[in-house]
Amino acid sequence: MNKVTKLYAAYKAGYLGDNILDTYFALIANIILEKRLMVIEDTAVASEIKERYQVELPLLFIRQILGVGVKNKCFIEDHGKYSVAIEKLSQYRFSDTDFNRKWEQLVRSFEAYCKEKTIDFSSAPTNDFILNILDKTDDVIFIGDAIEDEQSAPPMEYAWYSFVKNQAEAQTDLYAFIAAVSASNITRQALFFDGETKADYSDLHVYLDSPIVFALLGMDSTSRTDAYKALISDMLKVKCNVHVLDHNFQEVDGIIARAAVWANSTAYDLRKANNVARFFHDSQMSDEEITEFCESIEAKLNDFGITVKETNYDIFQDKFQEDEKCLFDMVKDRYLEHGYELLKEKEESIHIDVRSIIMVYRERQGQTATRLQNAKHIMLTSNNAIANVSKKYESNRSIQAGHIPACISADLFGAILWLNSPLQMQEYQKKKLLADCYAFLKPNKILLDKYIQSLDEARASDKIEEKTFLFLRTHKVVLDSLMDITQGDYARFNSNTYLEVYEDIQSKAQKQYHDEVVAHMRTLQELEDVKAHKIEESEEKNQTIQNLRDRIQSLEDEKRHSEELAFEKKVNRWGCLVTLIVAGIPYLILIVIIEILKMNFTDISWKSAYGIAGTIIATAIAGVIYAKAKQWCFRKVRQYFQNRKNANDKKD
Repeated sequence: MNKVTKLYAAYKAGYLGDNILDTYFALIANIILEKRLMVIEDTAVASEIKERYQVELPLLFIRQILGVGVKNKCFIEDHGKYSVAIEKLSQYRFSDTDFNRKWEQLVRSFEAYCKEKTIDFSSAPTNDFILNILDKTDDVIFIGDAIEDEQSAPPMEYAWYSFVKNQAEAQTDLYAFIAAVSASNITRQALFFDGETKADYSDLHVYLDSPIVFALLGMDSTSRTDAYKALISDMLKVKCNVHVLDHNFQEVDGIIARAAVWANSTAYDLRKANNVARFFHDSQMSDEEITEFCESIEAKLNDFGITVKETNYDIFQDKFQEDEKCLFDMVKDRYLEHGYELLKEKEESIHIDVRSIIMVYRERQGQTATRLQNAKHIMLTSNNAIANVSKKYESNRSIQAGHIPACISADLFGAILWLNSPLQMQEYQKKKLLADCYAFLKPNKILLDKYIQSLDEARASDKIEEKTFLFLRTHKVVLDSLMDITQGDYARFNSNTYLEVYEDIQSKAQKQYHDEVVAHMRTLQELEDVKAHKIEESEEKNQTIQNLRDRIQSLEDEKRHSEELAFEKKVNRWGCLVTLIVAGIPYLILIVIIEILKMNFTDISWKSAYGIAGTIIATAIAGVIYAKAKQWCFRKVRQYFQNRKNANDKKD
């Protein structure tokens, strides 16, 4: 496990998202605590790390790490030596339990995947296999070239990349762990280039190789395109000057123009189509749209902040000229070492990359640098073979070691930018890892040749219909199914494989349709449940509202009845008082007068009879007048109070 343990800090920086200086400080803190050291020096710390983990960290970086301890009051600096405050330092002790648990989970999950796919994983211990495949970062040929390789991929390698792709698509924690560990080597390389980061790269001119340009134009997997877009964006934030050399642009322009000619042609062939042709074909662009795209390539690059650098390459120029043939032979040997046969088209591509390296040396005009910011001109490549040859070439030509080569990998450049932002590096690594998986999981040349040949033979003998034939010959989903069935091994191919591919595609389509139907039905059921719940809630709310309305109406009726009773009492009280004043007193006086008059008619005579009759009539008239006066008084009182009530209601 030393290969991984030696870079535990890099893993922790990526996986847990800590600042890389703090993370390395925790690593050093645990060494000090383990050895019970009371006084340390930067050289002693560097030696201890090199001995334990086989990583030679620059002294400048070591001093930065120790500076974290001084800031945290774990160390007290004294003339280049550091006294240790054990109690303060003890809080930075960590355990590798989480790492070991994740690693064991990774091994178990991968073995279970191999069993599920009936892939033999007994050729090497799973633990060692994963360690080795994760440790290839510095040496692998650009994985996009794998499609030219005619050898079958080892079953466990196919299983690994397929397993990682599935983990990525499911966005599992295990995928985040794999991405963090796979970034460890590139992080270590970044430390060799730069002991500290600098935010201003305004003096640095960066030149992109062709595959990076194709990816930025969308002519690669979405994950790789997104990764390079993020890298370019961060380069511009630190003021890098980003270019494409004119001969690289001409290469890109020519490849796109050739692919545009037959992307929509009936002669389109999966076997011969490169990423550019597939991009136009799979995007279902019309001929007019393709033409418009081809005419706007430079404008699209300008939108990313990338300009085309005119170099006017002169093969006879000898000023600041490097050995072009030597560089080409070194790259060629590198490919041959890895068992790759260089086809003519690939040789042309390498010549262009070598020319780019030569142009960088010409732009530098003999200047050298040991820090990336001071390199002035540098080329970024997506092909680690080119980057490693450039590093070796620089070390061979340079008397002093440690000079920045003319070309480095895009991954390494990104790692240098993100040393203090491990989460950004983690996101980039996730996208790049997924892109590499997709690139690896493409059929090799022999497999594609066998597949197309079997299709042609089946069509010639009328075993398949024209529509099915064209579909199986051109559709992009064919590549995935072909790899799933053969597991990347052309020895597993037979004359009926194309039928298995078709059945696999149909099966996946039916499963997708079934899943979509199930998801649709589930959504409908959820909508029905929500609707029913809403109806139930609505009925409950309506009932509650009605109850409230009834209660309010009842309260209003009670209030109105009380107000009416109070009003009637008030009218009766004031009506009686007004009647007494207006009619009652006059009525009593009139009755008294009539009674007095009656007393004067005591004898029996016609005069007395008339007088008594008159008083009786007068009494009756007085009673009627009193009754009328009483009604009038009550009416006026009621009218008066009703008017006052209406006036008060209007004010309210």
